[in-house]
Amino acid sequence: MGVLKTMNRNCLTILLACVAAPGLAGAEPSSNVAWTVETHSMVKHGNPEIGADIEKVETEDVNACLDCHGERGAEPDRDKHPTLAGQVAAYTFKQLRDYKDGKRENRRMEEAVERLSDEQLAALAAWYASQPTPTVETDPDDKVSEETLQLVFRGDKKRLIQPCASCHGENGEGAIIDVPSIAGQNVKYFVQTMKDYAADKRTNDIYGRMRIIAKSLSREEINELALYYARLPEQPRRTNLFQALLQ
Repeated sequence: MGVLKTMNRNCLTILLACVAAPGLAGAEPSSNVAWTVETHSMVKHGNPEIGADIEKVETEDVNACLDCHGERGAEPDRDKHPTLAGQVAAYTFKQLRDYKDGKRENRRMEEAVERLSDEQLAALAAWYASQPTPTVETDPDDKVSEETLQLVFRGDKKRLIQPCASCHGENGEGAIIDVPSIAGQNVKYFVQTMKDYAADKRTNDIYGRMRIIAKSLSREEINELALYYARLPEQPRRTNLFQALLQ
């Protein structure tokens, strides 16, 4: 019950922050994706075998997915490309549709998805979701402070920052709809994404949630959060700390 009450308070905090945030009220929808029963079913039943074939498709104008994100989405060739392996299928589908609809801007991605149907996007999302979360190399000398762990599991009420774990899960696994898995994500990509949210360069987050949070975090906090989640697949679970902080 204590966890549920905490989660409910966090949701209320997000809602109040979004209502109060300047520029969000009356703005265009951040995404055109409507999670209808039909959309849920299509993504749920996406065919990963078809997605595996789509990953390799290359044309004169468009690179294959694996050229940038690596085979099975596990080894991006440059830090600016995200790891896709193990990502929540619904999240990947939404991002691909947002690129197609112009709700998230990236010329290469827009060109890559413009000819794909929703069923093909769902298949590609299913393929990446079926892959194991990769292990990311980090500098062992870089440390994550207890203050940053407080943000992960408890948040910061003074800054209206809810715990990262309340949305992304205790182990960074994400949620069923529009909350991504962030465990095993590239450090530099994580940091750049948070910077883009803070600068309003990325605006396809529902209710502006990540923009509000990113604007409240320091550069050091973002760097340490990126490091923490990059290491999450291989470091010990912090269940006891999670439970203690919610008491």
